[in-house]
Amino acid sequence: MLTTSVALGGGLFAAGAAVAADTPGSGVTAVVQNTMLGEKVDVEGKGTVDAGLFTLKTAAGEKLQTYCIDFDNPVYLNSRAKYHEADWASSSLNSNANASKIRWILDNSYPQANLASLAAAIHVNSLSDEDAAAGTQAAIWKFSDDKTAIPRTENAKKLRNYLTSDANKGVAAEPKPSLTLTPDSVSGKSGGKLGPFVLNSSAGAVKLAVSGDAADKIKVLDKDGKPVAGNLAGPIAKDTQLFLDVPAGTPDGKAGLDASAEATVLSGRVFMSDLDDDGNHSQTMILAGSTKVNVAASAKVAWKQGKGALVDSSAKVECANNGVRVSVTNSGDEAATVTVDKQQVTVQPGKTESVLVKVAEKAKYDIKVAGPNGYAKEFTGVLDCKTGVTPTGTPTTPAGTATPSATSTTPAAGQPTPATTSSAPGTGGLAQTGANDSTPILAAVAGGLVVAGGAAVFVLRRRGRHGRTAA
Repeated sequence: MLTTSVALGGGLFAAGAAVAADTPGSGVTAVVQNTMLGEKVDVEGKGTVDAGLFTLKTAAGEKLQTYCIDFDNPVYLNSRAKYHEADWASSSLNSNANASKIRWILDNSYPQANLASLAAAIHVNSLSDEDAAAGTQAAIWKFSDDKTAIPRTENAKKLRNYLTSDANKGVAAEPKPSLTLTPDSVSGKSGGKLGPFVLNSSAGAVKLAVSGDAADKIKVLDKDGKPVAGNLAGPIAKDTQLFLDVPAGTPDGKAGLDASAEATVLSGRVFMSDLDDDGNHSQTMILAGSTKVNVAASAKVAWKQGKGALVDSSAKVECANNGVRVSVTNSGDEAATVTVDKQQVTVQPGKTESVLVKVAEKAKYDIKVAGPNGYAKEFTGVLDCKTGVTPTGTPTTPAGTATPSATSTTPAAGQPTPATTSSAPGTGGLAQTGANDSTPILAAVAGGLVVAGGAAVFVLRRRGRHGRTAA
């Protein structure tokens, strides 16, 4: 996962890893597997590609099935691309008027719906897993990427046509996250409530714990100041606020608020890739079937005694505004001058200021924040908000243009796994979209593999060959 480095107040926070701006509050993380279930489809203006289901696997071995919603971006299987759960607002679905139709497809097609019911819906005797996966992916591309994708097999074509017909009434609501806790860090003074931390989860109950300095003295409180001990019973209300009560006189220190749960990551949750070791960013996917997972999230808190400014910052991708919004909070009692991406802002005591850093589409960002008492934090990631934009090689860091926003007056209080489809290795290209007719679906080649638009594209590094046809 991409990292955020942070140092605070002369060493309260040493440099460490945290979430990137497009991964607020953790959630499920997983690695793409080199298998895919599906069949070939013909995409208007793009040629023939393999369409179907990908599999992501969590560190605990849980398997998630996903479809592509980012046709023109490849998947870099040779580097085992890592993925994280994300909100629609941080993805191409943020401005997609057809997002509800994609959600309907996921809830009413394979693998959420069984093959027999789908066969009955399209008036055929039977439907194979491969037909169902290919037909569903082809239908999704109509609404995610405005692509006309027609499966070659008759039953898959009938399913695609049914899923894109007037039968699709849409499901408007975005599914709940499995587990998120934001912001990733808060600072303040001992003797008061530090927060708020905002918790969202689809779980029936969330286990809460405090770790680090003075963990035995710190209490978790709800928005009304009532202690929260052990499990927080569900259903979890949207944007549940939590605080940490650090007793007055507690020596300067730091702690963590840890949340964990057995949750259901719901069909329709978006999964976005981190940059891999080669600087590549893979296509965005969407969860095909609701799956139970064990998930955890954590946030940091630091406190000190005495007078002076005390700042902390958080960042969130805002696709609607083509950038990353960095919010800086001053929990101290003196004004703070803070630099965000080379722009200075003044944050008054008890206030929050935000700065929108513009980032080019499909470009890498690296936003540095610096403030008083040695405070430093860095947010990195890739802006991936639109479809139809193909990355050209390794992303480069743009010269981000920071523009201040209005001052906020917010007070600062301290399913089953698909069978592998296999065939003999064929030819293919590096970082192409789509595949040629001879490209097999199985992604199991020692030389590495790139998958694009749901299509398997082999990378033959030793021979340096490229596929004949790119979609």
